[in-house]
Amino acid sequence: MDAPGRRVPAEEDREYVLRDEGRSWWGYVSSVLFGAVVALMVGDVVTTGFGMAMGLEEVNPVASAVLAEAGLAGLVLLKAMAAVVLVVLPGVTGNARRTFRAGGAVYLLAGLLVVVGNAWAILAVA
Repeated sequence: MDAPGRRVPAEEDREYVLRDEGRSWWGYVSSVLFGAVVALMVGDVVTTGFGMAMGLEEVNPVASAVLAEAGLAGLVLLKAMAAVVLVVLPGVTGNARRTFRAGGAVYLLAGLLVVVGNAWAILAVA
């Protein structure tokens, strides 16, 4: 105890606080969540590619414009930029870990709906 009623943090507590205060993205990015997001991004690109090869059209206007200009490579670049935003943006917020997890969860939900929708459209045409 340092002062009456005030506990001095143990050495391991101090180490945790110092590591947690760092703004490195390794401190707040969950590798499992980020891996799931990247897997959905790959699934989106693959199912979009198959769907377009079968004559289907992209319904997302942004992705459609990118595909028209740069093809699937442009879509991969668009997904990579989204991944960078998902990793970098939480680092400028007050609670990076919570922001990353919330953003990752939103992307997982939206990405899952897109991949399932793509697969459904492909199966309907096949």
